[in-house]
Amino acid sequence: MPYLIAIFLLPLLTLVVVLIYGFVAFDRLLRAEYEQHRPTWETDGRPAGYFWRAQECGFITSHLARIRLSTVWLFCTPAWIASSPALLTKLRRLRFAVLIWNVGVLVWFGIFYGVVYVLHN
Repeated sequence: MPYLIAIFLLPLLTLVVVLIYGFVAFDRLLRAEYEQHRPTWETDGRPAGYFWRAQECGFITSHLARIRLSTVWLFCTPAWIASSPALLTKLRRLRFAVLIWNVGVLVWFGIFYGVVYVLHN
């Protein structure tokens, strides 16, 4: 039985590492927006990152702005990112990490559910 726990926890821990990488990638883009495109950052609602936050960030409004941006950036590329090859690469890595996390969690949950179902029947 302990091997079953290891089989399920190791992939989940790997996915958590991918999730944290995605958070860090988002924070790097957000910090670039703050440092290089401050008016855009303010228009976006002064979002806070997952691990990084500017002094100007509000508590609730900045977190709501982060939720909105973290979804919007998955599907739309802002002009300030499109104009920089380095930032565009960071955005692609963020999108890839989010894709791996989402697909990985769905696959992991499906396998976990299937194994638990088989073991209990």
